[in-house]
Amino acid sequence: MAVSVREYLPAMGNGKFALILAVLISVGVAAWPSVTQKSVVQGVTVAVTPGNLGEDASIWDFAVAFDSQGRRLDDEVLDSVVLVADGRRIKPLAWEGEKAGGRHRAGILKFIAIQPRPKEMQLQMTRNGEAKPRVFRFVFGDWSA
Repeated sequence: MAVSVREYLPAMGNGKFALILAVLISVGVAAWPSVTQKSVVQGVTVAVTPGNLGEDASIWDFAVAFDSQGRRLDDEVLDSVVLVADGRRIKPLAWEGEKAGGRHRAGILKFIAIQPRPKEMQLQMTRNGEAKPRVFRFVFGDWSA
């Protein structure tokens, strides 16, 4: 008997976060070398995996997964994230993922691609109750956290 992913996830507990991230990486975001960066602050883990960041892409995407050990995840992702490159701050185009609430959340964050592609960029995330933004750094040809 086949079990759907939706039926399986509630029974997973802490493994849910890992499964969601693995699914996101395997569904269309593996076009770029996938190096996941993680940040843990106040019991909330945020993992960001770059997707299609190709020079010819018109839309860039990032798989983003949140996992909380207690706090509800009430972030409005589109309002809390900005892509910074070459002195420009780019707001996201779309969030295709789970809505706010709960302790686990994942989705794809999309941006209009920056042309020409910068040598490096940062995905900055400002979360309520955290003293400073989380920063995920990406250097083309070399990835760094």
